[in-house]
Parts: sequence; C-alpha cells; structure tokens
Amino acid sequence: MNIKPTLVLTVVTTVIAALLIAAHNLTYVDTSGIITDKLRAKCEELMGSGEYSIITDWQTEGYLIDKPDSIQKLIRKDDGRLAFEIVANGYNKGGLDLLISMNGDGSVGGIAVVSITETPGLGTNVNDPGFLSLFGGLSTDAVIVKKTPSETNEVEAVTGATYSSKGVASAVNTAIRVYSEMGVSR
Repeated sequence: MNIKPTLVLTVVTTVIAALLIAAHNLTYVDTSGIITDKLRAKCEELMGSGEYSIITDWQTEGYLIDKPDSIQKLIRKDDGRLAFEIVANGYNKGGLDLLISMNGDGSVGGIAVVSITETPGLGTNVNDPGFLSLFGGLSTDAVIVKKTPSETNEVEAVTGATYSSKGVASAVNTAIRVYSEMGVSR
C-alpha cells in the first residue's frame, strides 16, 4: 500500500484550510455595531431624523440586564429614545425582521419592517401600516385574536396570516418585556 498520495493530499488540504481560515480572519468585519442605510431609514421612519448609535454593552450603558438573545440590536437616538431590532418567527422561521421603537413610559412607539420573508400576498400583509399601527401605545402583552378585539391589548390578526401576525405580536411582547427589565428611567 502506497501511503505517499494520501499523505500529500492530507498536507495539501490542511494548508488550504489554514489559508482559508487566515483569509477569513483578516477580512471579517463585525457588523454588530454598524447601522446599515436600510436600518437608519427605518429608525428615521419611526423616530425622526437624528444621530443613532447601536448599544453593544448594555451594562456599561447602565441597563440592568445583558442583551437577550432575542434582541438583534439596541439602537439609541441622540434624544435618548430606544428601538429594538428583533427577528421573529412568523410562518417562516426568522421571517420577520422588525424595528420596534419604545416611548419613555414603556409603551410601543411604532413598528417598522426591516425585512420580511413571509408568504407573498399573505404573511407579507403584516407589513401594512394599518396593522402595525394597532400595536402603537401598547404597554402590556399583545394578544392576537381572529375576531373583533374586545380588550385594549388585543389585535385582530391579518386574514390568512395568523402565524405572521402572532410573530409580530411576539416581537412586540419581547420589546415591552425587555424595556421594562432594562430599568430605563426618563
């Protein structure tokens, strides 16, 4: 049995793997602290023009909790207002990338859809401003109902998009809960 070809192949693949790892490490850019143009536009849609920054170290900023896994980014406007970027599951896993701004009293200021990969014509209908505006002002857990809402925290699901509607409500509930746990005082 000739071991030389096997040894040569092993050495070559090891060298190539090492070069790929080195190239990745040299060119990798951490985007966790970067606000993209699309995200900035959504921030301005919800909170108006101004300077925005991403908070990466919550404890240093004086918040009482560390960043939960459910929050992609915490964005602070120069006037102190906060918004959460949250990726939620609708019909598709991770199909809803939402930006949720908060009012100083802990209620939802507004919601903007950063990106959506739900079913076109059904799940994508949760991007309707009329539906998203129903969550504005909520400070308790939103509940999605299929009939006319009877409570102030109930929101009627978009027809044919119950999973997507529940995904938006889940993201809103996460934002409300995390905001209250952060110990924000304004």
